[in-house]
Amino acid sequence: MESSRISLRPFRLTDVDDILLWAGDKRVTSTIRWDTLTTKEEVLSFIKDVCIPQPWHVSICIDDRSIGFLWVIHPAMSDDIEAVEIGYTIAVEYWGQGIATKALKMAIP
Repeated sequence: MESSRISLRPFRLTDVDDILLWAGDKRVTSTIRWDTLTTKEEVLSFIKDVCIPQPWHVSICIDDRSIGFLWVIHPAMSDDIEAVEIGYTIAVEYWGQGIATKALKMAIP
């Protein structure tokens, strides 16, 4: 995958359809700690309540379309976290292409 096509940006409410494609896939959500999102309403709540309030919850994009989620959580941000937590999830069709690695390098140079 060409690095110039990959970007990180804040989530937008207009991402709902793209997010539903990957967050609604049990193969994707089985690798993370949240439930599969099955409706546009659930995705909108996820964007509003989880993504937008946290500046380190960003969308992994290809050509500005959301294909995944990258997050960084510092212990000061949560009582449940004892060390910095970095995580990501990405749409199945992009697995094995090095996109998450490139996204992490963009987030933490």
